[in-house]
Amino acid sequence: IPTIDMTQTLLKMKTIYLISMLLHASTAFQSTRPQQVVAQKSTRCNALKSQDMMLDDGNIARRSFLSSGAIIFASSTLLTVDPSSAFAEDNAAAAAIYAYRSGGLPSLRPIGLTKLTTRYEGYVEAPKGYAKSGIPISFEFPSDWLQLDKLGGGIQYVDQRNGDKLYVLKATLPADTDLKTVSKSWFADVILSPEGDVARSGVVAEGGRISRSQMSTDCTAEDAPRPCIGRRRMILKYDTVTGSGVQTVERRGLIDAYQIENDVYMMVTSSNAVKFEQKGSRERETVENICQSFRVG
Repeated sequence: IPTIDMTQTLLKMKTIYLISMLLHASTAFQSTRPQQVVAQKSTRCNALKSQDMMLDDGNIARRSFLSSGAIIFASSTLLTVDPSSAFAEDNAAAAAIYAYRSGGLPSLRPIGLTKLTTRYEGYVEAPKGYAKSGIPISFEFPSDWLQLDKLGGGIQYVDQRNGDKLYVLKATLPADTDLKTVSKSWFADVILSPEGDVARSGVVAEGGRISRSQMSTDCTAEDAPRPCIGRRRMILKYDTVTGSGVQTVERRGLIDAYQIENDVYMMVTSSNAVKFEQKGSRERETVENICQSFRVG
C-alpha cells in the first residue's frame, strides 16, 4: 500500500504524462494540416487528389488523437492504486474459513449399539504446496444433528433443538509463529472475523476472547511422539447479537486445533454459555466428546 509521498509522486507522474501526450496530439494536428493549393492552373484531377489527401490527413489526425487518448486512459488506469483491495486481501488471509471437503463425499457411519453417534471420515483441502491434495480428518457427533451448507463444501452441523453447532475451519498462522507460540487472541480474531465463514453463516458476534488455552500435544517436548502434529485446546467466550439487534446472548466455543505446515485446522463448537458452564450438563458433555474425537492427518 503506497504511502502519502508515493501517492503524490504517482499523481505528479500522471500529470506530466498527460501534458506530454496532449502536446503530442496537438503537434499531430498541426503537422497533418492540409496543404493549400497554390497553383491556379491545376487540373480538376489534381483538385480531387488534394481533397483525398485532406480526408486522409484528417483521418490520420483523428487516429492519432484517439490513440493518444487510449494511451492516457490506459496509463492512468495502470497507475491507479486501490488501497482497499490490499486491505481486503490482508483481512481475508487473517480470517478462519471452512476447511473445504476434498476427494469426494465423506463416510458417515453410525456407531455403537444405539446408533446415536455418527462417525465422520473424509478429506479436506491441504495447505498450499503440501505433498498431498487432501488431509484426512475424522470426528464423532450426535446422529440427529443436521448438516448445513452441504452443497457449498463446508463442514457445519447444528443441533436443531438448542442451536448448538460445530464447524471445521482452517486459518493460516502469522509469520514466525506456530501453534504453540501464536497468541491466544489470534484464535478469537480469526474465528469471529467479519471476513470469516462463521460470520458469513449469519453469526453476528461481539467481544470474543479466549479464556483458557492449553497444548494437549506439544511437539517441542522431549517425550513428544514422532512424527508429531501439534494440538491445542481452548475455550472461546463471546456474545451473539439477536435478530432484533438489541439483545445479546452469551455463547461458549470449544476449540480443538491442529497444525499442518503453516495452517491450523480447527474443530469449533458453539453452545449456550449457561448450559456450557453448568456442571455435568448434556450440552457440555456433547461438545467435549466432539472435540475429543477430532483427528487431523
